[in-house]
Amino acid sequence: MILFRRVGEAFRHIEDREWILLALETLGVLAGILIAFELQEWGQRRNEAARHQQLMERLFEETENDVASIRVMRNVLKPMVEREELFATRIGNGECPADEDFQAVTTLGMMPALTMPTSVYQELMGAGGLSSIERDDVRNHLAKLHEDLEWSQKQIDYFRTFAISMDPVPESDPRVTVRFDPSADDPLKSTFNGRALCRDRAFKNKLAAATRQHRVLLRYFQDPLEDAISVCIRLGDSLGRTCTPPYDGPLTGDDAKIAARARANMIKERANSS
Repeated sequence: MILFRRVGEAFRHIEDREWILLALETLGVLAGILIAFELQEWGQRRNEAARHQQLMERLFEETENDVASIRVMRNVLKPMVEREELFATRIGNGECPADEDFQAVTTLGMMPALTMPTSVYQELMGAGGLSSIERDDVRNHLAKLHEDLEWSQKQIDYFRTFAISMDPVPESDPRVTVRFDPSADDPLKSTFNGRALCRDRAFKNKLAAATRQHRVLLRYFQDPLEDAISVCIRLGDSLGRTCTPPYDGPLTGDDAKIAARARANMIKERANSS
């Protein structure tokens, strides 16, 4: 009781001016604490925004590499498929090409895996997912690219299971001779008995089926390439950068047309949404 009485007497001796100063001091301390918290949150938001910007820059560069990687594989396959189609068409029209032209059948079993860099994309998915990307069109096209990549690779794996059975002229066939030449760029050299093969209906049927399969396989590289170009154009636009593959030159020919269409569609979509 004595303690409370003394405290009460002490408060009664505090003048009004001192109460005002005490209140102002208290408000100053509270304001300082609130400002400190706000500055800390602002700093965190700024750091997170900087990290996200760096991640987007790296994702864009990875997408440029994706375009280059898929384009290289497409460019290896495309002339093979064109040569195979020309050869199969000649056989189907009743021609019997020269024996050396039968080399076209040796590439029908080539089914490379669809591989491309995805480490930054996986990092993005682990850090916050596609929702962390501000623009809807970038999110949607990026998701489509990786969905198509996964689907295409599964289809390629499926085709590989039939590669041996689809071979028009297996190495065990007596109408082909395979020899090893270590001095050649491709040490395996196949020599065909074209006349005998031209008379074989089963060979013609298998050739047609295998050629059609290889043509479909080429689409499993072409479609993801178009998706990757579209993502590269849109993501680059969001960052103020131009999609330029890091190797094998800039986009040309049909690839440049794909890029132009992607850019035109992007501009049209943004105009319609505004």
